[in-house]
Amino acid sequence: MKTDFVQAGNTRLQYFEHGSGPETLVLVHGYTASARIWRLTQEALSPERFRSIAISNRGAGDSDRSPHEDDYTIEAFARDLYAAVGALGLRNFTLVGHSMGGATVTQFALEHQDMLKALVLLDPASLAGRPLPEGWETQIRESFRPGAAPESPSGRAPATATEDVPEEFRQALAADVARNPIERHLAGRRSMAGLRLRGRLGELRVPVLVVGGDQDTTVGVPNILAEYLALPEDRRFLHVFHRVGHSPNSDVPKALSSVLSSFIRETVPKIAAAATASA
Repeated sequence: MKTDFVQAGNTRLQYFEHGSGPETLVLVHGYTASARIWRLTQEALSPERFRSIAISNRGAGDSDRSPHEDDYTIEAFARDLYAAVGALGLRNFTLVGHSMGGATVTQFALEHQDMLKALVLLDPASLAGRPLPEGWETQIRESFRPGAAPESPSGRAPATATEDVPEEFRQALAADVARNPIERHLAGRRSMAGLRLRGRLGELRVPVLVVGGDQDTTVGVPNILAEYLALPEDRRFLHVFHRVGHSPNSDVPKALSSVLSSFIRETVPKIAAAATASA
């Protein structure tokens, strides 16, 4: 696993790269996590077939931080992502987003789908937005008081896991979560609450795979299915893991890598061939 930095405009972003295969995946994490959450999935992908690049948004991991909440919105993350993939010289890649990252990659795809080969939404944040509970901001501010316990990467403890997850991986990811600036927590919640992207999913022309866990109580199975149903029928695909919660990328990374591999190497070429034949 290679760790490096890319200059995305005025912001330096950390990324983790694995493999050197002909198929490129760009992986985007969620709300309070970092690119580190993709490590086990990246290692499970064949390095001869795939090159995977997991990018930490600003404020995550060792990426640059900002004191301004406006720099931690989904729109800002999508702009950073565009600058990062441009600096890395990437095109015709599969873009994968988890949780809040699912909203980030959707925003990116709606603006730059000509750069993409395919899109994957992994337990995406509700693209129609969600109301914020009363007292949410006070709760976050209280969590930053000295001695308060940090949130887990998905905002709660993993529900279930069917694969062994190394303790050192959990600890390293938890350490990244603990270093999050409060501005990222506050702006992220506001940004997700205001999402209105579901109604635009019909604009997507690339193949889109929606992946979820049937025990996801963070975004909820109804929201996962709603995103799938809003996509064009001839471009949408669905995979649901049984007895898995919100984070298949850390809970069942080998199974997720298998699903991603099959989608990219088998399903996407069939869609491209069908499109060419009907042109």
